[in-house]
Amino acid sequence: MKVLLAIGGEIGEFRQKMSKTRYSEKAPRPVRLGDLLCELREGLELPLRAVADATDMDLAHLHKIEQGQRLPTEEQARRLARFFKLDETETQARRIAEKFRQDFADHPAAREAISILAEEAGAYPAGGKTSQ
Repeated sequence: MKVLLAIGGEIGEFRQKMSKTRYSEKAPRPVRLGDLLCELREGLELPLRAVADATDMDLAHLHKIEQGQRLPTEEQARRLARFFKLDETETQARRIAEKFRQDFADHPAAREAISILAEEAGAYPAGGKTSQ
């Protein structure tokens, strides 16, 4: 779609870019661990009490985990992963990421720290250049 714009007495052409969002595709999994656990539990139509009992967790603590107010311990995350049939490594990674977010979200060097970790893990080449 072309639109003519008059700015400061000059007429220029503006091309509007259309969204490439595909609404027929499933939404990506939630990033935050609590959101993921809540979505899975609700998808299975299970009450919070049933998950708490099955994973030997305190109901209030599990509720706070789902709300993002608390983090599960490593063992609790392992039990939740087994209960929901999730990859244990990914679940622990989400727990660690959430801990980092809680501890450093407002720190000005947080993004740089993430970049350093990504480079060290080989996710991104040093210097921020990607090869294609």
